[in-house]
Amino acid sequence: MNEFWRRLALHPRLRMELFLSSLLINLLGLAGSLYSIQVLNRYLALGIDSTLLTLTVGALIAVVFELALRSARLRIAQWLCARADAALGEAVFDSSVRGQYALLEQLPVAARREILSGLATTQQSFGASNLITLLDAPFALVFLLVLALLNPILALTAILVMGGVVLVSLLAQRRLREPMEAQSRSAIQLAGHQQTLTSGTELVRAFQAAGALRERWNQCTTELTGLRATLGSLQNTIQNASYAGGVLLGMLMMAMGAREVLAGQLDVGSLIGANILAGRALAALTRALGLGEAIGRGQRALELIRQLNAIPQERSDGMTLGQYGGSLRFEDAAFAYPKQPTPIFEHFDFALPASGVLAVIGANGTGKTTLARLLVGLLEPTRGRLLADNMDLRQADPGWWRRQVAYLPQEPLFFDGTLRENLTVMAPDTPDDEVLALCRELGVGPFVEGSADGLSLVLRNGGNSIPLGIRRRLALARALLGKGRVVVLDDPTEGVDADGCKAIAGVLNRLVKSGHSLVVMSNEAFIISAAQAVIDLNQKPQPRIVHAPAAPAVAAGGNTHD
Repeated sequence: MNEFWRRLALHPRLRMELFLSSLLINLLGLAGSLYSIQVLNRYLALGIDSTLLTLTVGALIAVVFELALRSARLRIAQWLCARADAALGEAVFDSSVRGQYALLEQLPVAARREILSGLATTQQSFGASNLITLLDAPFALVFLLVLALLNPILALTAILVMGGVVLVSLLAQRRLREPMEAQSRSAIQLAGHQQTLTSGTELVRAFQAAGALRERWNQCTTELTGLRATLGSLQNTIQNASYAGGVLLGMLMMAMGAREVLAGQLDVGSLIGANILAGRALAALTRALGLGEAIGRGQRALELIRQLNAIPQERSDGMTLGQYGGSLRFEDAAFAYPKQPTPIFEHFDFALPASGVLAVIGANGTGKTTLARLLVGLLEPTRGRLLADNMDLRQADPGWWRRQVAYLPQEPLFFDGTLRENLTVMAPDTPDDEVLALCRELGVGPFVEGSADGLSLVLRNGGNSIPLGIRRRLALARALLGKGRVVVLDDPTEGVDADGCKAIAGVLNRLVKSGHSLVVMSNEAFIISAAQAVIDLNQKPQPRIVHAPAAPAVAAGGNTHD
């Protein structure tokens, strides 16, 4: 409910217009009841056709005005909700792309996917039609007030029945919260298994993982089936309460009204009108109560979105350098992930001069990728400083710094779009000739130019359909087209064949000769031998600097990775 009030509070003038239009609509809604009363009491008594015509024309005019106001109110509510939905969507996008990397990574992928899909649930649950339904609910009092003027006993009867419907519905809705939260948790677990089925076919088949997966799959689906049954029963209780309330109200209104007619306290026309008024009041109330489950789903989705939005965002501005020379320096730096007993490194001091070449070695899990992410600015040291030309990167503008870095991640991914859009994402105006020339230099020219679509090839699903060795070299082309002064490569030759390694070595030699600073996370001998300095992350907690040759040159690798 709070989300509805928040949306209304965004535009006070429109909020007032919605309330006024709702009041007028419900006042015009009295026309049907008054028409019935007047036709039965005046026309049947007098039998004058002009009276019937006048009453009918007046009622039709009221209906026309009511429909016009309903249409205008809907447009106002749609505009208001569209602005709120756009703002919420923008906030979710900003949190996803600017939230602090380390905190975002703590959220499971399935949970993040659930949060993003919750946007549609929120927009539907707190949409214009539901907002209007809630606005109409309080105006049930208008119908009850008119009913009380006709006959207080009938008004009291309607209030008692409606109170019973409200009580049953609220009790059922209160019990909805727990199974809905459990359903959301189970849905996240099932989404993880669905991801395995869709993208892990090789895992399931080659390693006979179907048995282990089936047990978890059946557990999740059984739990979800039970939760849906529980939710269905509670929703059915709410629907039955509304239905039974409508039937009981109609019966009681006719029974009590008949007694009032016999007692001379009410005429037949007023009895029919009173029955219509009571029905309108109950309908407005039950429509609002029927939104309980939808609002509950929306509230749950909104809570997940707020968890994402609560993650602190990285800076959007900061210091920049007029010209970055390319030097890097760690000063008493340390880094540890939350709740991790052993730090990746600590008391780390190291300086890489401009145009220097650094190799970082270490077994899997020793922190090579973490160090790469620190250099790119995705992570920050938990202690100490990382300096670029004597500027602390904590004070730097993250966007500016990442333009200074040509980064090849360990797991190269691409967004859904053309190959050209992906390769030139850091420099959209790059000419195709330059893109193709770099692709040829990296040995992926035949793949790009041999495709019927060329650079217009559409990539889907992160580009996972492209062989890893080619995908890695395309990702390297993307990094280098950004023309960063520092080149940070995380296992650039993993999954690359011998020819591809030679092509990469040639590009690295060119970068060294052109004065770029290189930081390469790799255990490859041909890369290590060419480095000015080698940092060994196998030694904990303080990394070991192994050696520092004077004249770097990258030899052609002889790897034959598949």
